[in-house]
Amino acid sequence: MKLAIEDKVALLDGQDVWHTKSLKGIPSIMMADGPHGLRKQVESTDNLGLKGSIPATAFPTASLTACSFDRDLIAKMAKLIAKEAQANKVNIVLGPGINIKRSPLCGRNFEYFSEDPYLSGELGAAFVKAMETSGTGTSVKHFFCNNQEKNRFFINSVVDDRALREIYLKAFERVIKEKPASVMASYNKINGHYATESPVLNNILRREWKFQGIVVSDWGAVHNRIESVKASTDLEMPSSMGYRSEQVLKAVESDDVLKRAIDRSYERLVQTAKSYHKIEDKKYNPDKHHEEARIIARESMVLLKNEGILPLDKKDKVAIIGGFVDDIRYQGGGSSHINPTRLDQISDIYKNYSKNIQITKGYSIKKDVDDEQMIEEALKIAQNAEKIVYLLGLPESHEVEGFDRKTLNLPQNQVSLLMKIREINPNIAIVAMGGSVMNLHFKPPMKAILLAYLGGQASSLAIMDLLYGLANPSGRLAETFIDDIKICNVQLTNDNNSVYYDESIYVGYRYYQSYNQRVHFPFGHGLSYTKFEYSNFGIEENKDAFVISMDLKNIGDIKGKEVVQIYIENKETTVYRAKYELKQFEKVELNPDETKTVTLTLPKSAFEYFDIYKRKFMIEQGEYLINISKNVEDIIHSFSVELDGEKVKHPELSYVKYTYETTDFAKIYQGELPPKHIKKGRPYTLSSTLEDTKKTFVGRSITKKIMKESSKATAHMEDEWMGEFIKQTLMETPIQMLALFSAGKYNLYWAEGLVDVLNLKIFRGLSKMRKNSKKKK
Repeated sequence: MKLAIEDKVALLDGQDVWHTKSLKGIPSIMMADGPHGLRKQVESTDNLGLKGSIPATAFPTASLTACSFDRDLIAKMAKLIAKEAQANKVNIVLGPGINIKRSPLCGRNFEYFSEDPYLSGELGAAFVKAMETSGTGTSVKHFFCNNQEKNRFFINSVVDDRALREIYLKAFERVIKEKPASVMASYNKINGHYATESPVLNNILRREWKFQGIVVSDWGAVHNRIESVKASTDLEMPSSMGYRSEQVLKAVESDDVLKRAIDRSYERLVQTAKSYHKIEDKKYNPDKHHEEARIIARESMVLLKNEGILPLDKKDKVAIIGGFVDDIRYQGGGSSHINPTRLDQISDIYKNYSKNIQITKGYSIKKDVDDEQMIEEALKIAQNAEKIVYLLGLPESHEVEGFDRKTLNLPQNQVSLLMKIREINPNIAIVAMGGSVMNLHFKPPMKAILLAYLGGQASSLAIMDLLYGLANPSGRLAETFIDDIKICNVQLTNDNNSVYYDESIYVGYRYYQSYNQRVHFPFGHGLSYTKFEYSNFGIEENKDAFVISMDLKNIGDIKGKEVVQIYIENKETTVYRAKYELKQFEKVELNPDETKTVTLTLPKSAFEYFDIYKRKFMIEQGEYLINISKNVEDIIHSFSVELDGEKVKHPELSYVKYTYETTDFAKIYQGELPPKHIKKGRPYTLSSTLEDTKKTFVGRSITKKIMKESSKATAHMEDEWMGEFIKQTLMETPIQMLALFSAGKYNLYWAEGLVDVLNLKIFRGLSKMRKNSKKKK
C-alpha cells in the first residue's frame, strides 16, 4: 500500500489513549493493561482509570506466579487472560512485566517476576508464547533498566555492559524468541539516552535479536519523536494529537535517515495491525476463571516455615486474626489495578472449612495505630484457641506504582498485636500478604509462615485451601527474603539525575551468596507438607549440552510437587562472576511413594559471560560445578565439569576470588560517569517537571492549580491508593505528560506555551496558551 508521508507519520501516533489509528484501510487495534488481568478502561480518553474499568478476573500478580516455577501454569494464565481480552475486543495486552527486581523496595515489584534473569525469561516466554498462539498480542515491558519508581520518568540508569547483557537484557532476549507483538520502551534514560531513543533498540533488539514487531512507548515516554523514530520506536502512546507529527514532517524534508526510519516503522505498524485486528467473538465463564485463579494462586504460594502446626485439622479450634479478614490484599495499586469479577473475603468463606473457627480483625489496615477495643477482642479469642492464623502484610497504601517503599518493615500495629498474642498463645501460623520482600523476622519466632503475596481475587480461597491441606504448598521464592534493607547492596536514593548500578552483576542472590551475606529465606526456598528423596544422579555430555538425570521420590504420605533447581557454580577466575547462577528448573508432581526419573538439559551456553573487552558472550575455559539444589543454599548433589573455551586474563581489579568492589565501577563502565544529582532550572523544556519549576512564581502557581484539580478528580474514588499515587507522582511528572494525561483539558501546544512563560518569554507563551485554549473549545 502506497501512502503519502503525511499518512505514514500520522500512523506513528496513537488515536487516543488506547487505540492506534485507523487510516485508509489500515485497521485500528486496541491495547489495554495488564500483566495479571485485563484493565480495559470504560472511556478511551481515560489513562489513569478515573472513570473505572470493565470487570475482569484479577489473577495473582507476577511476584506470586513467579514462585510457581511452573512454565505450564504461567501459560495457562496467559491463555485465560487472552480469552478475556478477546471477549472485550482488546487486541494487545500490555504485559508481561519482566524487569529485574534490583531493589526489594521498588514500588512496582509486584508486577515483575524475579531478581533472576533466567527465571524471568523462562516464565515471560511461557506467557508470551501462550498468549500469542491464542490470537492476542503481547507487549513485553518495560524495556529496559526500569528498576525504581522514584524519578522513574527521567532518571538515568548508568549500567555497565556486563550487567546490561547478563542481567537486565537477558530475560528480554529470551522472550523475544517467542515473537511478541510489541515491546514497550520504558520512561527512564539508560546511559544518557531515553529508552525510546536508546541505541540498544536498533543495535541489539532489532539487529542482533532480529525483533520484527513494534516498539511502543510507555504512555508519555516519548520526548523527541524524531530521535525516537530513528531509534526504531514505532508508536507513540497516548496520542500527541498531531503535535509531534508536525515536528517529524518538518524534519523529514531534509533528513533521509529519518525518512527511511519512518518507512520501516510504518511497515511494522501495518503488519501488526493486519496480524492482530481480527478478534474471534469469544465468551468466557467468570466463575470458571475465578476457580482457575484460585488454582494458580495456591500452586504459587510459598510455605516458608512449618514446625508441624500446618496443615490445620477441621477439629482444631482456630482463631483467624487480622485486618485482612474482610479486606483481603490481593493486587497492587497502579496501572495494573483490576476491577474483579468477584472477590472472596476470608470472613465470607471460613465456615466452609471448619465449624471451629473464630475470626476478628485485631488491628486496622487503614491506620497504623493500635485500637484497644480490637486488641482486647483479639486477645480474648486467641486465649481460647488451640491454633492461631495471623494475617499480616502491607496495606495497599504502602505499596503502589509511582513511589518506592521506605522500609521492609510491616506496620507497627500489626507487629505489636502479634507479639501480645504470642505471649498468651505460641501456636501461631503467619499468612503474609504483600507484593515484595517484607521483614518476617519475629522475636520470639512463629511456628509457621505461609507467604501469600498478592493472590488475586480468589486469594482467600487459595489461602484457606493451603492452611487446611486441601492443596499442598509447592511455591518457591523467586526473590531473596531479607529482614533489613541495610544488608542489600542496592540502596535507593533521591538523586535527580543518575543512579549508578555499581553493583554490576551482583543483584539479588548473586550478591548475597557471593558475599556470604546471611539471609532469612534464600532464593528458591519453599517447603511442602510431604518430603522428597533424590537418588541415582547421572550426567552425560554432548557437543552442545549436559544432560542431567536423577530419580525423585515422594517419601511422604500425600501428593506433592518438588521444584528441581540447577545452578552453575563458578570457580576462581580472573573474570568476576557470581558464585551461583540459576540455569534450569523443573516442577515435578509425585504421588505418595511414587518415583520419577527427572531429566534436565543444560546447554553449554549457560556458562557464558559477556566479555566487556571482546564485546561478545563467551565461555571461559576451566572447571565448573553443576549443582542440583532445592534452593540456592541447599545443594543436593554436584557434578564437576571441564569446559573447552577461551583462556581469559583480564586486567586486575580489586576483587579477590568471587568478589567485586563498587569502587571498580568506574573502570568497568568504560565511560565518563555523569553526576548523580544536579541543579535544574532554566531553560525549561517539555521534559522539565513541576519539581524543576517550583522555584519560579509560574511554577508554583501551576503546581497549586494542578494539585487542586487532581484532588478534585480523585475525591470520589474508593481506591485508597489512587489519590496518593497521583499526589506522589505529580511533582516528578514531565510537563508534557501532565498535558497528555489531562483528558483533553490541556494539550502539548498549550504546554509549549507554558514552557515559554517559564523561560520568561511571557507574551509568546501566553499567546500560545490562549490560542490552544480556544482550540480546545
